[in-house]
Amino acid sequence: MDTILDTMIEARSVPKQFVEPAAIAFNTQVKEDSNDYAMEIKRVIGNVAIVPIKKGEQLSLNKITEPSMRTGLSPQVTPGKRAMAITVDETSSVAKLIKPGDRVDVIAVMDFAAGAGSRDNKIAKTFMQDVVILAVGRNITNNIARRVENDPTGRAKVRSLTEYDGYSSVTLEVDPAQAQMLAAISAGTSNKLVLTLRNNDDTDRTALGGSRAVDALNENVRTPAQANGGGRQ
Repeated sequence: MDTILDTMIEARSVPKQFVEPAAIAFNTQVKEDSNDYAMEIKRVIGNVAIVPIKKGEQLSLNKITEPSMRTGLSPQVTPGKRAMAITVDETSSVAKLIKPGDRVDVIAVMDFAAGAGSRDNKIAKTFMQDVVILAVGRNITNNIARRVENDPTGRAKVRSLTEYDGYSSVTLEVDPAQAQMLAAISAGTSNKLVLTLRNNDDTDRTALGGSRAVDALNENVRTPAQANGGGRQ
């Protein structure tokens, strides 16, 4: 199954008698260089072809479908990248307001305590930036975020994924090295991954070091060991 890209399609005028049933037709009043035309095209871009489509063939609704569990996730993964799911909760996923197509930074919170009985020494560090969300739970899309579910009467209803918070994992698009790092961090019982949401137009990356809770305090505040003369008698 191939994902339909903007470079694969174009609008052409076809005599009415030759228009195929269920063919996707654009408003004849829409000009190709207008914003309305771009919006019409976006209805098709990102969908998945479920049958082979030849060059010059009319595009119809029975030949394409939206990305979903039926079409699988793999067509949405950029070549050279990997899809990897991580566990999230209310606080680590921006109150579960994250949806497919969003971009996030990933913060690792890890415990570097020296040994048994040592003071907690958690460090937080942003180690991945501008990462694409491929799915939330088992909901996949790279178009308008929505899913179909049945209402109490049994009728199908389209629900916006911006309202959907019934998930406990998100799937990130990462490179193989990042996938290994995520696996290593997730294996630590006291480690945690936190997502921060970006504006989709913001692709800037910031060089950041690690942070500890004590770093938020005034630099003149001393630790208990320092208050006791560094622990010496």
